[in-house]
Amino acid sequence: MSFLKSHLSPLILTLGLAAFSSQATIVEFQTSQGNFKVNLHDETTPKTVENFLKYVTDGDYNETVFHRSVSNFVIQAGGYSLNDDLELAGIDIDDPVINEPVYSNVRGTIAMAKRSGDINSATSQWFFNLNDNGSSQRLDYTEGGYSVFWGGSLG
Repeated sequence: MSFLKSHLSPLILTLGLAAFSSQATIVEFQTSQGNFKVNLHDETTPKTVENFLKYVTDGDYNETVFHRSVSNFVIQAGGYSLNDDLELAGIDIDDPVINEPVYSNVRGTIAMAKRSGDINSATSQWFFNLNDNGSSQRLDYTEGGYSVFWGGSLG
C-alpha cells in the first residue's frame, strides 16, 4: 500500500487562506508538486468566491485530489479525497451556489464545475482551464456559462 500512496502523492491538494483584505482574497494552493497563490475575483463573482472560501476555511479541500484530467481541456478537483483503501471518497458538500458567468474560460483560469442541465448546481468542485475553453469548448455560453473566479497567478 505504501508503494501506491507514494505514487499517488502528486495528486494531493491542500488549500489555505493566505490573506484577506477589502480589495482581494488570496488563496494558497499547497500541492505535493509545489505551492502557488491565486487572487480571487471577490467583487465580480462574490457568491462563487464566498462558496469557494467556505470550503477552504472549513478545511474541506485538505488532502483532496485532482480526480479528472482531460488533455488540453481541464483538470478538476474539489470533490474527492483518497480513503485508506486508496479509493475516491466524496467530501461533504454545501448547498449549490448561483452561477456568475462574468469572465471567459480562457487558458489558466479556474471555474466552478456543475451538473449538466442545472445552471445553478455548482458546489465544491472546480477546474483549471488548460486551453481557451470559452470559445473552443463553448464553456462561456453552454449550460448558462461556467463561473470563472480566478484568472491570474501571484507567483
